[in-house]
Amino acid sequence: MKNVLACCLALSSVFAASHARANEYVCELTLMPSASDPARGSFGYVSMYTSQQPGCAGQTAVYSICSKGAMSHACGVTAQYSEPALIGLYETLRSAEADQHPVVANWSACIGGPGSCTGSVSLYSDF
Repeated sequence: MKNVLACCLALSSVFAASHARANEYVCELTLMPSASDPARGSFGYVSMYTSQQPGCAGQTAVYSICSKGAMSHACGVTAQYSEPALIGLYETLRSAEADQHPVVANWSACIGGPGSCTGSVSLYSDF
């Protein structure tokens, strides 16, 4: 029983710490076709604007989440989603936008360039 309790406390601490970092809100979300920028992937990409305040108050940041076959330096090397995965991510982010659930953009190296690009996005539930 002590091990179960310790495990639960450890997990709740991890979730609490993770939730504390989730301080961006999706303001605008667009699923772009591959024809709009073929370098961002064979299946298109998701363009996302976020703000650190609900309701898009304050400054915004822009992210690109790319699909397989991406060659753009604006894409993260780990963010090359299949078409079903990209659509699933878009739907999940659309729900986060509508419900104003906080998200965290996770970074990876950029394809063929310096700096950091969006590798994935994490969503945290309200506990």
